[in-house]
Amino acid sequence: MEARNRSLNDWLGAVRTGQVQLPRFQRFEAWSYSQVQSLLESVLNELPIGAMFILQVEGNPPFHPRPIDTGPAGEKVSELLLDGQQRVTALWKSLQGSYPEREFFVSFDERTDYGGIAVQAVKISARGGKRYPLWIEDPVRLLDRGLIPVRLLLPGEEANKAALEWIKIACGDSQERVLELVMHVNDWRSRFSSFNIPFLSLPAHTSPAQVLEVFTRINTGSTPLSIFDIITADIEQAVGESLHDLLEALNGRVPGLARYGDVQDIVLRAAALMQDKTPDRPSILSLDWDVVVRTWPQLVSGAERTVQFLEAEKVLDSARLPIFTVVPALIALWSHGDNLPPDRLGEARTLLRKFMWRGFFTERYESSAHSSVIQDVRELTKAIRDGVSSVNPPIFSSELPGVQDLREAGWPKKKDRLARAILLVSLQGGATDLADGEAITVLNASRREYHHIFPSAYLKAMGSDVEANLALNCALITWKTNRTIHDKEPLVYMRDRAEANSLGDDETVFRLKSHGMPEEPLRHNNYADFIAQRADVVVAAMEALASGKPWSP
Repeated sequence: MEARNRSLNDWLGAVRTGQVQLPRFQRFEAWSYSQVQSLLESVLNELPIGAMFILQVEGNPPFHPRPIDTGPAGEKVSELLLDGQQRVTALWKSLQGSYPEREFFVSFDERTDYGGIAVQAVKISARGGKRYPLWIEDPVRLLDRGLIPVRLLLPGEEANKAALEWIKIACGDSQERVLELVMHVNDWRSRFSSFNIPFLSLPAHTSPAQVLEVFTRINTGSTPLSIFDIITADIEQAVGESLHDLLEALNGRVPGLARYGDVQDIVLRAAALMQDKTPDRPSILSLDWDVVVRTWPQLVSGAERTVQFLEAEKVLDSARLPIFTVVPALIALWSHGDNLPPDRLGEARTLLRKFMWRGFFTERYESSAHSSVIQDVRELTKAIRDGVSSVNPPIFSSELPGVQDLREAGWPKKKDRLARAILLVSLQGGATDLADGEAITVLNASRREYHHIFPSAYLKAMGSDVEANLALNCALITWKTNRTIHDKEPLVYMRDRAEANSLGDDETVFRLKSHGMPEEPLRHNNYADFIAQRADVVVAAMEALASGKPWSP
């Protein structure tokens, strides 16, 4: 990486010839007019405006370029501007006078808050072929207001001639006023022309993945670009298909996919796995996009089957998803499901249940997730797509957690993989609400709250120093039920629930068991026994699910 200086005159020249352009993945102009005004004041008062960041280009640019807004395309791009688009665009357009709704003027009469030369931004409208207010086109009336158009300060000989003509019209027959104004304007033009804007440059041999990593790191002040934003323009030009249109159609057919994360991210990672690549940024950048478009129907089918599978397994949304890695993998694997006979579909379901729950309960994807998941997907693809009868992906040999690990797992509202896996076990029986009796579904899951079965306040009141924020002490219930139970001890709220409905104690017990809760420790308010017995329930569930077998309490 190299640091250099460059005058504003040279920056504008590079824009004018099309040598400096933007990678097409950059978002468009976003600055407000007040930000443009402040930038112009900084240049006039010789205050720093920060450094630019460019990628040098030799031959064909690694990303499809587009010119600075209102700038020419040019014939040869030698630099791509990675950071500084808003500043370069603001300087180029204000000095060209090409903002359709604003004109910028240097003010003789006003000063900035720090006592510097001030700039005014005047709102422009067009009616009947004229620009309003009318005085903005009249040099005499502008000078009477103490205003000089910023576009007169554009460096270059042609702009210098235009500025002199404007000054002569504005000053009339007064040669003294002409000379005085020429001195002011030349001083300001000199400040603009020689104003130094330093920049850092990446060499032309920098890989696209490294460029995008740098771009992501230096563009943290605004809404970050996703990798989908970055690559979509290049892809659409290369394959003639709109990824936005494809994604919109997928969302229409599989709306439930959005519950499990960013759909763009899920789809790109699934596409990488479908091409036998690791689901990371470098692999996504090297995808064969013709293949992506050609296999898009299979990807959509895989997404549809994945959502149905997740819902059937009571994995309802991203808020309760133990680990994201399995979702793109499931799509890639279910993409082979369309042509399978019923028996093979059943086998695939068993294999994928085993795969998914082991992904939830083991540490397989805690580190090196990308390289680990591609190994597992390759093996499972042999079984699902090719019909290989015995496969053994590494995840099937990953060690399941012990009873003590389950007892110590934290609160599932946090991003704790094991805690969330335990919570999902509690949903396998339907997680019927303790008061209204409604089973948990994708439609009401977001309205459920995380409830301490043994309330923290109760445990403290009993003088206990045990940890209350454990996954084994958690149940998802409605907010109304949570407020009703509040900090009551289990025995009391069990009695209250039995008295509050006509179905009696049996219904209360059924609702508790639908969460995988052991009954007796609750009746005796015995927290230690409750945690121990519920851990045993989770162990039984984990071993069944991680073997590919369905389970319910």
